[in-house]
Amino acid sequence: MAVTGANLSGDHRRRLPILQLKGRALTRLRYGPYICVDLGSLDALPYLVDSDIEIDVIPVFQAFLRPDSVVLDIGANFGLYTALAGAVALRRGHLYAFEANPEVFHCLQGTILANGFWPSSRIDAANVLVADRCGRGTLYYDPDVPLSGTMSNMVFTDANHRFVEVDMTTIDAYLRGDVAVDLVKIDVEGHEPSVLRGMAQTIARSPRIRLIIEFSSALLQQTVGAEEFVRQIHSLGLDICRIMPNATLRLVASHADLPEFGYCLLTRTPQADIDLIERQHNSLATRLRKWLRRRRRRRASPKKVALGRRRPC
Repeated sequence: MAVTGANLSGDHRRRLPILQLKGRALTRLRYGPYICVDLGSLDALPYLVDSDIEIDVIPVFQAFLRPDSVVLDIGANFGLYTALAGAVALRRGHLYAFEANPEVFHCLQGTILANGFWPSSRIDAANVLVADRCGRGTLYYDPDVPLSGTMSNMVFTDANHRFVEVDMTTIDAYLRGDVAVDLVKIDVEGHEPSVLRGMAQTIARSPRIRLIIEFSSALLQQTVGAEEFVRQIHSLGLDICRIMPNATLRLVASHADLPEFGYCLLTRTPQADIDLIERQHNSLATRLRKWLRRRRRRRASPKKVALGRRRPC
């Protein structure tokens, strides 16, 4: 499927009620994008109540988006980062979104359509596994939490899990040999090392590339382990910055400095990126957005009403 579009504008920006159709719902987050979710999964809840989803990660991702960016969303899920990237990068850039679970992929397609990114030639959405080889692969998942699908069967300990066989590719095979990538988000439940092996050539020819990845020591034990993964990242010429609370960055020297679970920015220019994020935090616009967010939260919280005693007659 090849799909694309333009920014949200005019009447399309009005907040809509949740729409339901065939077990899926279309909702809009307070900061803009429409997201299509599967009502049969627990993964849908944060979107339906508009909670602060990855609130420390999204500002870092957006900081490196440009109108001409080439963006990869690997493990796109319902399409949150696809929607955020498309609103900016589809002006002159290109967006590739990959989701292996066929049911979740239908939601991703709904997100793309709802945000007005189709039809166009500037976005590609593919229902494939991304790994270090091409062919066919098996995705294992729990139907209650399908966004946690993984290529590791050993992650699941109960009989409730399912599996589906789908096409599998590498980024190096999928992209043309002259495509330089600017920004990548990877969320593949511990198989990030496999994805990076399959895109080594793409990384080498992309001087401005930055990657935002989920880091889980427990899930990495199913593949190469945290220490080996850090060595792999450094061998690609990339440094690691841990994404901290309040969307700040901290340079990581070794795997011992990484949390059991968190998000990281992989970059060739760590100090410049740390300085950029710091400048954004100090900007007037950022401070205003934070103030407005706190104000909305206070208004949304239930108010306590004091009931006075009735005066005796």
